[in-house]
Amino acid sequence: MRSSVVDLSLLGSARTAYGNPALKARPASPAEREKETEKVSGFEESLKEGLEKVNDVQIRAESAMKAMATGDVEDISEVAAVVSEADLALQMAVQIRDKLLDAYNRLVQISF
Repeated sequence: MRSSVVDLSLLGSARTAYGNPALKARPASPAEREKETEKVSGFEESLKEGLEKVNDVQIRAESAMKAMATGDVEDISEVAAVVSEADLALQMAVQIRDKLLDAYNRLVQISF
């Protein structure tokens, strides 16, 4: 499965570079900057892990369909369950992507 990932680490700098001067980031202490970096890294890691899980489910569904096509599956309901799980996972990933892009577009609109 091919996926496109938006680099979310740039959102913070874009917001402060183009945003309202009153909302621009104040100089933070090194501890505060490190804490913010951890938050971004945590979100980024969570997003990567989620996309990897979606990819794994898609691969399992594909292999189950291949097994069904070759006659290696005794119970077709297992294949249907795996394919259904993959479909739901992909739909959720697409909705998350859409929400992230919508939030990014709103930030861009606010900055102008």
